[in-house]
Parts: sequence; structure tokens; C-alpha cells
Amino acid sequence: MTTSWSHAVRGEWIQALGSNVGGTLLAAAAMIAAPWLLISAARGRWLLGRPGHRALAVLAAVLIAVTLLDWIYRLGTQG
Repeated sequence: MTTSWSHAVRGEWIQALGSNVGGTLLAAAAMIAAPWLLISAARGRWLLGRPGHRALAVLAAVLIAVTLLDWIYRLGTQG
């Protein structure tokens, strides 16, 4: 996953996806969330609304599922 983050921060999205799909999605989510959270903190109120618990749970479940599926796929194709 660290390799996918390394590629993602350099804008090498194809290589990042090749390294780890879940890591790439997590890096993209962090790149989107960081400015939004910083702006919200600086303003003292949520920019574009407060994130809902359900939306955060769905996002976490999707990231975990994609990471696990990628891992299982790699285990199956390595042999």
C-alpha cells in the first residue's frame, strides 16, 4: 500500500493502481478530505456540510472490500 501512495502523490495514478487498488483509493480519499477538513477547521464550521456517519461507514466498507479483493486476487495469481 505504501508503494501505491508513493505513486499517487507523484500523480502516477496508473502505477498506483497497479501497486494496490485499495491504497490508491485511500490516497485519493485523503487528498480530497485533507483540504476540506483544513478549510472547515480554519472556518470553525463544516464546509459543504458535516459528514454523515452512514456515508463514512459506507466509504470505509468500500475501501476495506476493495483492499481485500485486491489482496485475494494477488494471492490467487501469484502461484
